Amino acid sequence: MQEVLEFLKKCGTYYLATVEGDQPRVRPFGTIHQFEGKLYIQTGKVKDVTATISSFTDEPKEFRF
Repeated sequence: MQEVLEFLKKCGTYYLATVEGDQPRVRPFGTIHQFEGKLYIQTGKVKDVTATISSFTDEPKEFRF
């Protein structure tokens, strides 16, 4: 996990891909944090990506690298 965190921080900007309906969406991110062995990205509640990620499930979100 530490290796992934260091890599993403070194990149500065990384991209998260999602799907809205049948359309791909690729969005840039720049913040990443580690807490209790998990990586967290940060975005605002008013952004479209928040609604997209939230629509997957009510459970905490997990991303695999």
